[in-house]
Amino acid sequence: MKTLPSCILYSRDDELTGRLIRISTSVVALQLIEEPVDLEQWIAQFGDTVLLADLRATNCLDMLASIRKEKPATIIIPIGADRSDPMLAVEWLEPFATLSLEPDRREFQTLLKQAVECLALRQKNKVLEEELATLNARKVEQRPQPRTLFSAPLQNFSKAQRNFDNIDMLFDSVVEGLVATARVSRAGIFIKPDSGDAYLYKAGTRCLATTEKLRVRPDSPFVRWLEMNTHLVSRKTLENVADPQERAMLKQMLDSLGAEIIIPLYATGCIKGWIFVGQRSTGIPFDIADLEDMTGLADHISTTLEKALKYEETALQKALAETVLHTIPFGIIACDEHAILRWFNTTAREILKPQSEVVIGQRAEVLGSRIADMLRSAVGGQHMPCTKEWTDNRTKLTLAAETHCLTDGGSCVGAMVMLRDVTGVKLLKEKEEQVERATFWNELASSMSHEIRNPLVAIKTFSQLLPQRYEDPDFRAEFSKQVTTEVDQLNQIIDKINEFANPPKPIFQPLDIRKPIEHAVTRIQSELNHDNLKIHLSADETALQINGDTTSMEECIYHLLKNAAENLANKPGSRINVTVKGRSPEKGSGNIYIMVTDNGSGIDPSLRDKIFSPFITIKALGFGLGLPIAKRAVIDHNGQMDIESSSGGTTVSITLPASEEQE
Repeated sequence: MKTLPSCILYSRDDELTGRLIRISTSVVALQLIEEPVDLEQWIAQFGDTVLLADLRATNCLDMLASIRKEKPATIIIPIGADRSDPMLAVEWLEPFATLSLEPDRREFQTLLKQAVECLALRQKNKVLEEELATLNARKVEQRPQPRTLFSAPLQNFSKAQRNFDNIDMLFDSVVEGLVATARVSRAGIFIKPDSGDAYLYKAGTRCLATTEKLRVRPDSPFVRWLEMNTHLVSRKTLENVADPQERAMLKQMLDSLGAEIIIPLYATGCIKGWIFVGQRSTGIPFDIADLEDMTGLADHISTTLEKALKYEETALQKALAETVLHTIPFGIIACDEHAILRWFNTTAREILKPQSEVVIGQRAEVLGSRIADMLRSAVGGQHMPCTKEWTDNRTKLTLAAETHCLTDGGSCVGAMVMLRDVTGVKLLKEKEEQVERATFWNELASSMSHEIRNPLVAIKTFSQLLPQRYEDPDFRAEFSKQVTTEVDQLNQIIDKINEFANPPKPIFQPLDIRKPIEHAVTRIQSELNHDNLKIHLSADETALQINGDTTSMEECIYHLLKNAAENLANKPGSRINVTVKGRSPEKGSGNIYIMVTDNGSGIDPSLRDKIFSPFITIKALGFGLGLPIAKRAVIDHNGQMDIESSSGGTTVSITLPASEEQE
């Protein structure tokens, strides 16, 4: 972004100043000054400029006469009514131009451009005149001045190093040490914050008010000059600057700071700021040897500043880390390689409630034998994370702890325990398990009462009629047959419950998955004998080997087919498709896929969320154990079962890992 030249507007007319500032923004940076004192100080500090003066302002004519005398290179443009007495009176000052109270935009912008160009020419002429005067002065032999030394050694800066924890106090200490060492009347420091876009005044002694408000952008000519030349700026050595424009710019910077010397400060490989000092309190000027001492002093300040900035960054990171560690919802306990506690956050204190207020620096046993044993075991070489859970006898809390060994370069430097209070979680889990158990037994009791009641009713009915019809041989034969049938039904119910509660342990061996599927299809067709039901089995040509149990997989497919067939209820057009596919590892995964699809009415919406729970069924007969038994078989084979159901039918998808030989 291009920096616009600065101009001064001296006026107290809000309407006029607002209009002039608006129409000049594209040409110059117009700075408003309303008080005579501020105008005098600004001219004295920053030198020649373009001055637009409202003749109606306080003491305007007197101020212009003083400025013309002291700063003849200043461009003066009076503003007033044409042919008014103040406008006629100001003509003897030979202003650059005059301006009406309602100037035309284009004419005003053109006038400003011409004034800025004229000021630049006058400043160049002034530089050339000073250069000529300097050349003439060199011809005059001067007597050497006596060597003057700093009145205090560099050790005055040692106290600044004690303020690393407060960067603002460090700046104040630097300025105090500078004043004490160089015995100067004025000193200050400018620093660019890491997140800032300009160099700002940070501390100083007897500095001008305008200096404290000064902002210097990193792309300013002064900063660029420091980056290129990397040495101090002194009025005594300005004559050594070859470029007259650079020399004028440096002199203007010295004037704006009221300084005799400006010394750059370096930190982290770049210009972090600068310090400046005014004249000595004794009035004795600085000589070349003093400038060399000042350079050494600046190097010492730069080193101190760089250390302080690194310390501040480290302290900030440490504070953030400690804040995070103290606010995380689980306790952290850390010890060194000798099991001496080095970290103990707030959450750990709330959980353990140690009897000793001081924990850091104590042996691990201060937190109890269990925590101490875990830490010592980790320090002793058990690098694998270890998780334990127990109930603390003193606090009655259920705690879970995970231990880690801390290593550096392969060697153990300590251990850490992450501690959690799982009392509430455990109680909630126990309540959930109680609810699940209660639900299980309620459903079991309801289902068993439904299944057992029918045989018992039949047995009771025949038993009640037996005394009356005992002599009837046909009745006795029917009684014997019916009771035997109902008792067998009761035994079958008990066998199903026992089978579900105590399934046989599967025997895994290489198995072609098509064989148990074919057996299940044959079995279901022989049992149901539905005339309208068609079961279609298809399998691709890839190897379909798994490591599985034949009986378990046959029961799985059998129950899926039985559920589908019972749902279809032998309706016309009933159809069940059983599809088996294999996929080789080269095509993505070594899995086998089984899909059982029917064209029934789908699963009842009220049962979709709990179809895998035992004893959940809407059928008049049965315990609802088919799908739970099927899913358990799939899980035993490290597989996965998914069900998709709609009003057009249901699809059960089974994914099984292929055997290692196949892969």
